[in-house]
Amino acid sequence: MLINKRLILAHFWLAFAVFGLALMLGAWQMFVRSPLNVWHVDPEYYYRSVTAHGSAMGYVFPTLIAMGFGYAISEASLEKPLIGARWAWAGFFLVAVGAVVAMIPVSLGLASVLYTFYPPMVGNPFYYIGVVMVVVGSWIWVALMSINLAAWKRDNPEKPVPLAMFRRSPIRSAKWAARQPSHRARSSICACVTTGRSPAISRRSGRSARTARVPCTTSRQPIRAAQA
Repeated sequence: MLINKRLILAHFWLAFAVFGLALMLGAWQMFVRSPLNVWHVDPEYYYRSVTAHGSAMGYVFPTLIAMGFGYAISEASLEKPLIGARWAWAGFFLVAVGAVVAMIPVSLGLASVLYTFYPPMVGNPFYYIGVVMVVVGSWIWVALMSINLAAWKRDNPEKPVPLAMFRRSPIRSAKWAARQPSHRARSSICACVTTGRSPAISRRSGRSARTARVPCTTSRQPIRAAQA
């Protein structure tokens, strides 16, 4: 039985709203790069779209789905109300606000970094602050999963952990949350290969991306080096 239905549904509704926006951006990118369209779009807008799409699909959408599903599994499998529901709401709003904070500099062209954390591509500090807020929101979820499982084990010392809750165990949740900010270089490599231009490269935050374009090679050796 689910007690905090509003909390769980809030995560899912926001997740699929973000997914819908990212889906439209992805469709636009395919159309722009397809033979159906003669290239007449400023590349800056393309890189903004790739960054927004990647950030939504790489950070915000999976984080909200995992958090909402985790809370639902906790209440359904442990058969007790979620401990720390207020903290769960705090984590939800932290993710939501963080997504907005990250998308503002992206929409203004100050963080066209293809949703990576890899130098020398450096965006506006608010982009990274927003992404960190999303990650911290997921850490609240990890802590609540640990607290609820520990409370259940204290009340039921002789019972095995329910299979569904074991799959969403705190250790697995922590490993998933820790992987979120990493391994995002592939998007920049793919965009570089398909467009022939690299994203903005700037050591100074807030610098106009148009003034920092550099040629991009598509040979296999640099790509392998970047992936390593």
